[in-house]
Amino acid sequence: MLNDLFQEAWKALNVAASGKEHPFNTCTLATVGKNAAVRQRTLAFRGITEDKNLLFYTDLRSTKIKQIEHNPKASVLFYDSKTQLQLVFNGDVIIHTDDELWEEHKNTIDGKSINNYNSLLAPASPIKNPFTVERTEDLNFGLLEFKPVRMEYLKFREDSYHLRARFRLDEETWKQTFLVP
Repeated sequence: MLNDLFQEAWKALNVAASGKEHPFNTCTLATVGKNAAVRQRTLAFRGITEDKNLLFYTDLRSTKIKQIEHNPKASVLFYDSKTQLQLVFNGDVIIHTDDELWEEHKNTIDGKSINNYNSLLAPASPIKNPFTVERTEDLNFGLLEFKPVRMEYLKFREDSYHLRARFRLDEETWKQTFLVP
């Protein structure tokens, strides 16, 4: 049964990564700042590597980049309110800025999406009018690769027999155990 839960989780993530509409298309990334302050933000989930690493895009000038450079440990939360499935991952984030994986994803950015990475001012800079953001030809695109080492699966069920399990990566093998919900 544990293997079924593990497969269910990755199947849902693969559906979201394929571009099909799914609640996991957005998720929450938590990082830690220099003063041990936890910061959370919603991100668009962009893909999964062959090694089961999770991919996200970001502006290289964002606060999360400084936090990840200081401490690459992070947590990612996915939640599907329809199936009441929650997945929480812990792991490390690698920032890609000029390599093959980065280039591959940078080349998929088009149309209005380019505006997420070409503002003259850095994200979270104060502005007077949100409809007149100045743009530049510079692309401040970064690719975040989240390498999970732990996943917690929690599924709420109507019969009160909620299912909770932990999957921990140990020497390239996912160790599995049930947890009290």
